[in-house]
Amino acid sequence: MTMRALAVDVAAGACRIVEAPAPRPGPGQVLVEMKVSAVNEMDVQVRAGGWARQVRQFRKTGPVLTGFEFAGVARSDGARIRAGQRVIGYSPVLDGPRTHAQFAAIDERDLAPIPDELLDEDAAALVVMGLTAIEVLEAIAPLKAGQKALVIGAAGGVGAYGVQLAASRGAQVTAVCSAANADFARRQGAAEVRTYEAAAYQQGDAFNLVLDTPARSSFGEAARYMARGGTYVSTNPTADLGGFLRAMLSPKRAGWLMLLRADPARLKRLIAAWCAGTLRPVIDSVYDLSDADAAFDRFATRGKQGRVLLRI
Repeated sequence: MTMRALAVDVAAGACRIVEAPAPRPGPGQVLVEMKVSAVNEMDVQVRAGGWARQVRQFRKTGPVLTGFEFAGVARSDGARIRAGQRVIGYSPVLDGPRTHAQFAAIDERDLAPIPDELLDEDAAALVVMGLTAIEVLEAIAPLKAGQKALVIGAAGGVGAYGVQLAASRGAQVTAVCSAANADFARRQGAAEVRTYEAAAYQQGDAFNLVLDTPARSSFGEAARYMARGGTYVSTNPTADLGGFLRAMLSPKRAGWLMLLRADPARLKRLIAAWCAGTLRPVIDSVYDLSDADAAFDRFATRGKQGRVLLRI
């Protein structure tokens, strides 16, 4: 059996559709027919020639080099998952099969069934960035009602979900985004919006959480505007390595999150947040697989609102 798959010509910095052998699931794997798969920073970087070590590993199994979060339909049975079930999944970032193709053989641990009411596009839009926001707001820096959060990059996927979850916990959320996205941030639950054109921090700020999704700030800069015991969280630990060392000597904390793999419990928690209405999918745009280059370009464009998806 063959399948349509997205191949990346790194030398040309472009994508193309190819026919490739469909994978066969091994022990512990489920064959998944992909319906919608998201675009991520890693995908754009792979097209530009990045992640060379991982690309060499991916090439051993076929031409598909991009994609790792998705909504689809199981086409084989596992121990928990049955053929015909709709599922979401998160293929391990560094060594899992890529998902910008009609089929992928996914470890069953990286899958969870989804309710009929959750549309494919909405499900795919939630996975990685929704999971990341949940980990920040529930594990790294849980907020209480009345506490204050600053979310930098509030119109992106992690930022928008961070605003939603913080607001759902009764926190007072200040969003930082472009002026064009101010209304979007307010719709996610932000009580106040500050634009990139102005200052993110203001005199008198005392945030319990600063969530810096584009890694624009630093612990040293944020600490002056954080409450005692407050936490600065970055999604890029390499951008502020010194800040983590300084935080060890401070009553304020620094943390970071790079979620490289999910599990059924985390995916179940994600679905529960959607069912409860505390996490709502944010979709900027949806492209057909044949328009992957346009989707990758859109992801790399500042000012987008939420997730960029590929319809497989």
